[in-house]
Amino acid sequence: MKLSIATKIFIAFAAVIVIFMAVLTFGIQRTQTTYDQIQSVNQSAVPLSLLLSDVQTDLKSFSLVLNEKDPLVLRRTLQVTRLGPSVPDRLRVSMERAAEVARTADFETNQPDNDINQSVSALQRDIDVFAGKAQTLTKVVLADDPESNAKVETMQAELRDESRGLDTRLSQLRNDLRIATNQGLNRARELERSSIYLLSAASATALVIAIILLVAVLLTMRRLTMLTEAAKRIGGGDYSPLQNLPSANDEIGALTLEFDHMARSIAERDQALRDQHAKLLKTERLATIGQMTSLITHELRNPLSSINLNTEMLAEALSESSASKEDPDILPVLDTIVSEVDRLKDITEEYLVYARLPTPKFEPHNIGDTLQSIVDFHSFEWSNNNVEVIVEAPDDLMADVDPGQFRQAFLNLMKNAVEASPPDSDVHVNAQTSNGKVTIEVLDRAGGIPDEVRDHIFEPFYTTKSSGTGLGLAMTQQIIEEHNGQITVEPTDDGTRFIVTLPRSR
Repeated sequence: MKLSIATKIFIAFAAVIVIFMAVLTFGIQRTQTTYDQIQSVNQSAVPLSLLLSDVQTDLKSFSLVLNEKDPLVLRRTLQVTRLGPSVPDRLRVSMERAAEVARTADFETNQPDNDINQSVSALQRDIDVFAGKAQTLTKVVLADDPESNAKVETMQAELRDESRGLDTRLSQLRNDLRIATNQGLNRARELERSSIYLLSAASATALVIAIILLVAVLLTMRRLTMLTEAAKRIGGGDYSPLQNLPSANDEIGALTLEFDHMARSIAERDQALRDQHAKLLKTERLATIGQMTSLITHELRNPLSSINLNTEMLAEALSESSASKEDPDILPVLDTIVSEVDRLKDITEEYLVYARLPTPKFEPHNIGDTLQSIVDFHSFEWSNNNVEVIVEAPDDLMADVDPGQFRQAFLNLMKNAVEASPPDSDVHVNAQTSNGKVTIEVLDRAGGIPDEVRDHIFEPFYTTKSSGTGLGLAMTQQIIEEHNGQITVEPTDDGTRFIVTLPRSR
């Protein structure tokens, strides 16, 4: 699913808010838990400890009654201090309140056998019994019956033992309560400490996620910077395509792909304009060269013809006179003049043909027969080099060509291949058809053409031969292009391959 830039930014912003809200909520929840634990200690352990302390104080204050031996002093003490009736009541009230607090509190301790609630309940029952016995003792003492002195001493002894037991249990219970309180506070502190660690980790994680989201947004927006730089580069004339294109999953990605497509189109058009401009320059230069060549060769043809004619006449006159043909100062010199004049005439004729290459007249022609006829016609001439030209082409391979220009073009290619090939070698000419086009290859075994030469072989007047004009391949290229075809050259392992591609029909 494609998301817009605005949607991505909104999602990133919402994710950051949600993350920080989650961290904040987590911190508040942990803080509330710590507060609840501390409140539990304050509302249960502390009041219970105070109540138990009051009970233990009352027990110790009642020990005055239990330890007094003199019946008269005992009775006066009970009458004056009111310990008899008040202490048992306070014990009951305090223990009832302590039991109520213990029932509502939730004490946790690391000692599995220590249940504070059960201990308080058991202690409450025993103190109720103790308070009842204390009240009975008070009544007996206040009754002032001399016969009950022995009974009072017995009851005092029994209550002293119970008081010491209850005091011990109260001390143990208060100690357990203190331990439970310390444990609760320690848990609260540990919870607080772990909350700080977890909150710090959660905050750091949230910050990292926020940074990652920010980087993602920046990477998304960075492509705009790339587009800006690309626009400046294209404005400066550099139409090279963009590198590392993103996927078109948002507006910037689609814009980047379209921008790259535009850059490629402009680059292709610029290259086409450059090629067309170079072609126009070449055409204009060739036209100028053609005009100059036409004028020069036209002016040279008549003097050369006149020189040739007069030289032949002079040779005939000398041969009819007393001059000997073996004389090295006369007739051989004339023969050399005639040979050089003929060569110059051939060169001027070739220049005229190149300068005035006529518009081709197309007609259906059998490609294989035409290529084979070129070989047959020149086989005697090429036999001097002991090079065999082999033509391979389908019998029904037809194409619309100008017969004369077609022969001229492939005669140049075959002649160059034969002249460059070593003795006792062969030149292969292969023709085939594919996708409505005819492809003809001329392959020699001449060892290849150097790279610095191969780049200039189709330029007019460029030649590496001492007696060449440099127009053969240039004329061949011009003929092929006039036939709406293309000629290329490529090296092979032991030679060179010229590849000509022509349309089968116009």
